[in-house]
Amino acid sequence: MTVTDTMMILSGDDQEKVIPRWLRPIAGAKFFSSCETHHSKERNYYCRVCTLAFCKDCKQQHDCSKHEILTAYKASHAASFRMEDLKSLWDISGICPYSFNGWLVAFVYKKGTGISRSRCKNGAAECESCRYVLKSPSAKYCSVECKVEAALKMNGSGNMDEKAKRNLETTLEENARDVHSFRKRARKQEEPQRAPFH
Repeated sequence: MTVTDTMMILSGDDQEKVIPRWLRPIAGAKFFSSCETHHSKERNYYCRVCTLAFCKDCKQQHDCSKHEILTAYKASHAASFRMEDLKSLWDISGICPYSFNGWLVAFVYKKGTGISRSRCKNGAAECESCRYVLKSPSAKYCSVECKVEAALKMNGSGNMDEKAKRNLETTLEENARDVHSFRKRARKQEEPQRAPFH
């Protein structure tokens, strides 16, 4: 699937106002996985024009084209964008903000599994898309992906087109299949073995 095909998914005048084209394939962008070109580098940049995630070395080559690039940060072992960077580009109201190094960030990917937690305290908010327990009672979504998914489901009548749903699922599956990391897994350091006394 080409970048053009990915950008054409769920296009339409009404949906374009709600969700920009560059944001639709964000769930398929695998941040902090190994770059295909520079295997030792992680992807932590996202081009809004090409809708691709890439590494620092690819960014230097990409800067020549003057495309608009967002930086992804790793907060609590998850990819996130600074709220300040997103708010000028898209309506981020309803996304739960998290504090990271003095910044407010929004997670990129879903945090929950879709199963409602019965052990929630009364009044605790849940993500409307994935049922993750939110820290902010005024928030509706735990991540950018959840808000995009919820907005795509609302297609005038409140239901997502079956064709659009299949296209989105196919894109996400194809992007997930293409990515695999070649990084060595970190191993836990064991206690040193001492020689026995004789």
